[in-house]
Amino acid sequence: MASGYLEPALFNKESNALAAETDVLRQEKDGLMHSINGDKVKVEELQRLMKFVSKEAMLTEFDDAVFLSFVEKVTVWTRTEVSFELKCGLSLRERLVEA
Repeated sequence: MASGYLEPALFNKESNALAAETDVLRQEKDGLMHSINGDKVKVEELQRLMKFVSKEAMLTEFDDAVFLSFVEKVTVWTRTEVSFELKCGLSLRERLVEA
């Protein structure tokens, strides 16, 4: 445009199109990076869970620290049904039974 080869209107139109395409590609890249990093974290959490459950000693009582280290969130569906979403991505739906 500075050399006079392109008209300002055409230059602005093409520049805006390139800027919009750059934004779309940047968002796509960020989404892919987040997906890759999220999968990597889930794999690491799964390996940590597998290492924990393969130990010889089994827990005999509830351990808050262990629970919080593996569970991302708990969803209550009904009075008798809950689900545990683990940090590794696994979701376990369980029925509650009165003791």
